[in-house]
Amino acid sequence: MKKQYLFLTLCFLLLLTGCETDNKKYYAEDFTAPVLTTPGAGTRLTLTETQQNDSLEIAWQAADYGFPASILYTVQMAKAGTYFENAVKIAETKDTRIRTDYATLNNSALIAGLVPETPADIEFRVIATINNHIQTLHSEPVDLLLTAYNVTVTYPILYVPGSYQGWNPAEPQTVIASPKANQIYEGYLWFTANTEFKLLGQPSWGELEWGSGGSGKLAPRGGNITVNNATAELYKLTADLNALTYSATPVTWSITGTATSGTPIQLNYDETTRQLQITTTLTEGQFVFQETGADNRTLGVYFGTQLMDNGTEIIIPASGRYTVTLNLSQYPYTYEVKES
Repeated sequence: MKKQYLFLTLCFLLLLTGCETDNKKYYAEDFTAPVLTTPGAGTRLTLTETQQNDSLEIAWQAADYGFPASILYTVQMAKAGTYFENAVKIAETKDTRIRTDYATLNNSALIAGLVPETPADIEFRVIATINNHIQTLHSEPVDLLLTAYNVTVTYPILYVPGSYQGWNPAEPQTVIASPKANQIYEGYLWFTANTEFKLLGQPSWGELEWGSGGSGKLAPRGGNITVNNATAELYKLTADLNALTYSATPVTWSITGTATSGTPIQLNYDETTRQLQITTTLTEGQFVFQETGADNRTLGVYFGTQLMDNGTEIIIPASGRYTVTLNLSQYPYTYEVKES
């Protein structure tokens, strides 16, 4: 009986061994991340509008997961030293190389935060993914010195048709933008009382449509999103298509600084021009735009008349009466100051 028991035990162990062989387990240490090969580290690249149709090749060695797999590669760009916190997606492919024209590369560089006509260090990397259950692999970053040219940046946008604007899906001034091209959108809209709206990925009703999925949530083809506002107000609208969430918060905007003697002066919304404006007396000095209600963000000068969070103060050269205009209808937000 004992010999028979030992024989059965050995058979069971051999059966387990066979199963382990047939169903090989793969561990993270078996994986090999992609390796960027082109462009080389230290490459200097000056982009110009006259060469906007020229292109840059980005190539890499394939990732290896230790088993046959369909791998999706995402190419990203970011300012050096930011650890890709605000990375901009250049392209997605299942190949091991892409070509991006200078116009697209320049647009991505400006979205990443490069100042036009100013050389800056940027980094490229490639991310390899199979599905949500298997580890994502990142290549080591490659540094380049890149100079972008000044042009109006094209940001991804969502259209926001609703009762406040006649349910017009193609209205270009009722949109929200993704400043980091990361599927997270923001914008400022004047909502009339009891506004309802939806979000569209194109200027027409169709497949890319999001509505209410419950409190603060979005759902593809969901019902109307209701604001429940008793009076007309300016709202900051945010939408995260990664998490399928949204928020709508009433806000006000003011100018404040030494030019206002430290006292905030609130801007008024003009429903005709869809801009915020105030005509007031300012002293020699500086000011910034201050939001109250959502993020309490501060906007200052980024480049020309474009604004950015915590940007440079706007200079008032001499005391006098001025008209200050803040345009939040499109991103990047812009301003204008004129003597009155």
